[in-house]
Amino acid sequence: MTYIEYVQLSPKEKIKYKFTSFFKNLGHGFINFFVNLYFRLIRFFKGLGRSFKEVGYAFKHGNVFTKLSFLFLGVGHMASGQIIKGILILLVEALFIFYMIMTGGAAIYGFTTLGNLESYFQCLHGVPDASGNVNFVLDSNDYHFLDQSTAGEMCELLHPGESIQLTQIRCDNSFTFLLFGLLAIVIIVAFVLFYISTIKNTILLQERKQAKLHVSTFFEDIKDYLDGKFHRVLLALPILGVCVFTILPIIDMILMAFTNYNRTTSYPRFFSWIGIDNFITLFGGGMSKSGAKFGLTFVKILGWTMIWAVLATFLNYFLGMFVAMLINKKGIKFKKVFRTVLVFSIAMPQFISLLAFNKFFAKGGMIESLLKLLGLMSQNDALRILDQATSARIFIIIVNIWVGIPYTMLAVTGILMNVPEDLYESAQIDGASPFTVYTKITLPYVIFITGPKLITDFVGNINNFNVIYFLTGGNPATNDYLNAGKTDLLVTWLYKLTVNQMNYSYASVIGIMIFVICAVLSLIAYRHTSAVKNEEDFA
Repeated sequence: MTYIEYVQLSPKEKIKYKFTSFFKNLGHGFINFFVNLYFRLIRFFKGLGRSFKEVGYAFKHGNVFTKLSFLFLGVGHMASGQIIKGILILLVEALFIFYMIMTGGAAIYGFTTLGNLESYFQCLHGVPDASGNVNFVLDSNDYHFLDQSTAGEMCELLHPGESIQLTQIRCDNSFTFLLFGLLAIVIIVAFVLFYISTIKNTILLQERKQAKLHVSTFFEDIKDYLDGKFHRVLLALPILGVCVFTILPIIDMILMAFTNYNRTTSYPRFFSWIGIDNFITLFGGGMSKSGAKFGLTFVKILGWTMIWAVLATFLNYFLGMFVAMLINKKGIKFKKVFRTVLVFSIAMPQFISLLAFNKFFAKGGMIESLLKLLGLMSQNDALRILDQATSARIFIIIVNIWVGIPYTMLAVTGILMNVPEDLYESAQIDGASPFTVYTKITLPYVIFITGPKLITDFVGNINNFNVIYFLTGGNPATNDYLNAGKTDLLVTWLYKLTVNQMNYSYASVIGIMIFVICAVLSLIAYRHTSAVKNEEDFA
């Protein structure tokens, strides 16, 4: 549809067109996201294939020292005159081999098995020797018991009148096997990349030497890294820190989604791989009652989470914009006073405000006492705003508006002060109504600047833990959900699954789904913001 055709539409038709275009673009964006992901993976594997092809070229055309480098890294560098660098590379290879022999191999095996069986108890019964001393020996049937009391009862039945003793065989810590196995895999991948890079560098050194070109020395390389490549030196430590303290734990948590790690099956530290069973359960494939409830709970909470994110984001955004426009309107006095009053909700720590609202509107709270004092509520009644799902959700949204509007008001105020006055003057001369001025000048200008922030606010509200946890704690509770309440978001449900229920496998699945939802929606929305599509419009 052209712009002229759009202008000729009625207001209802314009709204309908915008609405249908939004969902159409959302669908296209969703498809394009996965199409682009597919092509990026193709490019990645093609690049990996080229690297292996270059390694094959190095083996085919390399001299004896280059070919020796396939077994002993650094030999080619030493043959090309880079003695110190070659020795260091050879030392890295030796350390890797030592690690794999001493720890890495066992860690990889432990990663595949996640340890031995669960902890169990064995029965020892007393057998007197010739001198009358009692020696405790293992029962001939070698019975295993998971429960200590059961083990004691069975031992007494099997050996009545005898001295008995229980011994506990402790299981392996599967989490340790998972973590160290993952670390071993990362080290192996890093060494393979280092190996490929070294081989490619070796053939380049050989070709430079054959062409009688200058081969840099170790100290020249050091000087280069302190000058032209100094940015790599500065970034090396932060990147290493991100990999070790952020990416590695995230991958470890993701892998838990493919295990049965929870309080009921880990006893207490052992768990095993179960493949994609948790995801099958999530999408309605669970045969057990708890499995079916898990999928139902996810669908219900996901629906409320998206409703909450939309309302919390756009109500705060447009109401905050409206307040900012009122305060900045010409003729309004005491603007600084109004801004200061609104900022009071920011000055106080958010969790204190939320806890205060919770206490005010709870049963027996200040609001209930005030209503009874004024005769607006019977003395036998109780305020049940937080006990009913609908009223509790409305209460959360209203309180969030009170907490969130000042942030938007402050951000939009600065933007409104920079809107060119000649735009408003031209609109006034043309006879534009206030609504037209808002939709054609103010709103596009504000959205252009705050579009990316609007996306981050939306994602932040999907993961808005504080408001839900401190206001309602996810309540009211219901038996229809699995360890969740009617006002829980996905993130607060995840918290309950981990802290209260210790169901880490289900919690990891929820965490993965939250990431996928936030990532896909953020990328799609960002690509369609005016800040990206019309980057030069307000330059």
